[in-house]
Amino acid sequence: MHSYAAGNSPGRFLESNKLNDVPMDWDEGLLQRAQYDSSTAAHVNAIYTATLYAQYNQEHSWYNALSQVDRFSASLEGPVTAKAFRAATNPVDLQTHSEGGSVSSGTTFGVEEVEFDPKRSETVAEVSDLQEIYAAIEDAVGFEEFWQLQQEQLDLAIDRDGIADAVVQGDTAYDSTDTITSLDRAIASSDEEANATDPNGNAYNAGDLDYGSVERATDTWADSFVDHNGASGPRQLTNDLFSSFLNSMNEFADVDVYSDAAILTGHDTAGILSDLAAERNNVRNVISMDQNRTESVGDASTIRGVSGTARHRDYDGIPIIGNQHAIKHGDISSIFIVPTDTIRGQPRLSIEQFTEPYTETAGRGQTQGYLATGEYREQALMLMHHEVVNRDFASAGLLRDLAE
Repeated sequence: MHSYAAGNSPGRFLESNKLNDVPMDWDEGLLQRAQYDSSTAAHVNAIYTATLYAQYNQEHSWYNALSQVDRFSASLEGPVTAKAFRAATNPVDLQTHSEGGSVSSGTTFGVEEVEFDPKRSETVAEVSDLQEIYAAIEDAVGFEEFWQLQQEQLDLAIDRDGIADAVVQGDTAYDSTDTITSLDRAIASSDEEANATDPNGNAYNAGDLDYGSVERATDTWADSFVDHNGASGPRQLTNDLFSSFLNSMNEFADVDVYSDAAILTGHDTAGILSDLAAERNNVRNVISMDQNRTESVGDASTIRGVSGTARHRDYDGIPIIGNQHAIKHGDISSIFIVPTDTIRGQPRLSIEQFTEPYTETAGRGQTQGYLATGEYREQALMLMHHEVVNRDFASAGLLRDLAE
């Protein structure tokens, strides 16, 4: 450690030692004093930075995990409908007759039409003309930067306030709701609505879990595989409980949950599932060959091998996707099983865009100027018409009412 006499600086020390390869003014930045200003404008950047960091460094994993389908695209396989489809129900049972008997009467399949209302998700940003001027001459957030971040915020809001929003007793009916449908409503059952409780512990009202034109109380053909504990409260999440749920659902569903599905849950439950998966693998002492691989770190790669952590990213091969906004029907987050494959060329469960996203801007240098808006403001709007569409109710599942 070096000490310096009064009046001497690290720069002078370097000069005396003739380290000519170090710039003489290298320490000037260290010696600068912070500048403070009590004006409102001076705080703009600090406030925006703190606020935007808190908002945009949050995840929207469920929204990203679900398939995204553009219904206005003509490149899709299979039948394409804008906002409805028909589901076959009541398959024909085994028929027989004795020798010489008459041919059995024909039986037709049941056909149910499912309709959905396009939901609007929008974001509207407004920044004053003075803020644009501040941004041009100071280190503040300008309109273009703010608008770009606000569009990213829309994805977060769709996930948090729509897809991962729980349905509670007496919620607004489906046809009166403007928000994109929650998975809690899209993946539900008639028995759940009749016998389970909402996240607040209250019994559902008839119609709370209705979805599109599906009425849960009567349309039992639209039931998903929901394992609940009625009004008895949470039960501990164990390997036995989850394995039994998966095995039963695998028989109930048209999809192989072990190869064509994903687990959507919260980070609390995801951690427990990871530990449970580790217990199962430790008992089995199994390391699959796909674990023996390299991992990218920036532009470099690790050596080939197996990860040394006991944290598992899947359970019996089913990917686990955590979300900080996950729905809790018990003490910990519930577990949604969502299909990731297709049926007749269409995703079984997806977010469907019914028309191209619409964007409009107005203000300084925009298509619409101040005279068009009547205000000295920079304004922008982004609008999407979409909905969560479940085309195969039986191939989605929910394990709820859980405790650690």
